[in-house]
Amino acid sequence: MTLSDERAARNETLFREVNEEVARLERRLEGGAPQFVCECAAESCLERITVPLAAYEQIRSHPRRFVLKPGHEQESLERVVESERGYIVVEKVAEAGAVAERTDPRS
Repeated sequence: MTLSDERAARNETLFREVNEEVARLERRLEGGAPQFVCECAAESCLERITVPLAAYEQIRSHPRRFVLKPGHEQESLERVVESERGYIVVEKVAEAGAVAERTDPRS
């Protein structure tokens, strides 16, 4: 894994942790479709995406999966496994997948 890939994985992990907090708050408030932060590798990305809480929970049941704004995926780090209106789900591959598993706050 290159230094750039490692930085990207750390950035994605940070946004995943932010989204975990959003999901926790939404579960308490019994919200339906919260706004999550795009979990892409771009350090400057602050895009918001609407994902139903049940869908987010399903995505997070896989430690290698992240939710992104369409077009924000990086083929060298991930593959698109699902495409929905307004967001995509990617699964990290190779070393990026191992980093995702190691840093998964739910594991």
